[in-house]
Amino acid sequence: MIRVLLVDDSALMRRVLRELLEGSPDFQIVGEATNGLAGCEKNLELQPDLVVMDIDMPVMDGVTATARIMRERPVSILVFSAAAESPAGFAALEAGARDVLRKPDFDAIGDEAFRQTLYERIRTIASAVPRQHPGSARPYMAGANAGAALRAVVMGASTGGPVAVKRVLSSLPADFPLGIALVQHLEDGFDEGYVRWLGEECALRVLLATASTANGAFAPGTVTVAPVNRHL
Repeated sequence: MIRVLLVDDSALMRRVLRELLEGSPDFQIVGEATNGLAGCEKNLELQPDLVVMDIDMPVMDGVTATARIMRERPVSILVFSAAAESPAGFAALEAGARDVLRKPDFDAIGDEAFRQTLYERIRTIASAVPRQHPGSARPYMAGANAGAALRAVVMGASTGGPVAVKRVLSSLPADFPLGIALVQHLEDGFDEGYVRWLGEECALRVLLATASTANGAFAPGTVTVAPVNRHL
């Protein structure tokens, strides 16, 4: 059984989540917190297996709370927020959260499809080893014949991948001699924010794929990202 701590300033949302999760024998709600600071304290007190964390909260926001939890007692964190696809959502991933999931409208939150998505996400990240804030990536060292026998770099990442991908790309210089194709498992609506975030975090040019960019040659120093639910 996965022991879950709910951290959200909305009493209604906590009640909805409790009812959703307690509808499965795989989950047990061990506690609730109304802000990030209380969430940090209850993480130490209750020792949950997983924390479901909102972002926009009083006293302490979810990004700050995630970073503090990773320092004090690392645990798998699922960020569940209406702002999950915003820069704050990716900042939470950098702080140590395992995954982000956008809150749907209330009329859709009880749908069976969403219920199963939530269950799958929690099962997946609860089984992962909690990570502390990642260190610096190894710097890219270009050899004399770098790229001479290669035409492109292809990258793929699933749940938990955005931070690892960012670490790799941020170690590459703007004059990296190859084009890079990237497919990242993301929620609907996250791709444009992901491209902006990567572009701000690395020296490479980062583009969202379109029919023209996907069918053409990848330019050196350019990362072409597949849209959500598309291959590349």
